[in-house]
Amino acid sequence: MQLKVTESVTQQDLNEIRLGLNAYNSRFIDTTELKALGVFITDAAGKKQAGLTGSTYGNWLRIEMLWVSDALRGQGAGRQLMLAAEQEARARGCCYAQVDTASFQARPFYEKLGYTLRFSLAHYPRHHQRHYLSKAL
Repeated sequence: MQLKVTESVTQQDLNEIRLGLNAYNSRFIDTTELKALGVFITDAAGKKQAGLTGSTYGNWLRIEMLWVSDALRGQGAGRQLMLAAEQEARARGCCYAQVDTASFQARPFYEKLGYTLRFSLAHYPRHHQRHYLSKAL
């Protein structure tokens, strides 16, 4: 057995770990229920101006990334992305949604959409906080 520490994690590394974890998890849960989700806003040329990525897993929606370009910020694009993701999640049978955000990002935005703070990690990273929120769909 050999231990290796690296900051150069390859796509192959990620795939091998994911396969191993999925094999273990499949003993307890149906891992085929994990489905990717993407919602995007593009300009006339097809360039992404805003987007949301995440997944649905059983009865949960997980928001992984939400980004809105400066050109669209403050115009309701983020809300539009979230509502579309939640609608798709409901169509997939989800009853709950989860998101995490940094203290300098979007906690008030998510709370306006009905998300409730569940817990926060202090000093993540350094002098910021990481907030974890959820919502019943």
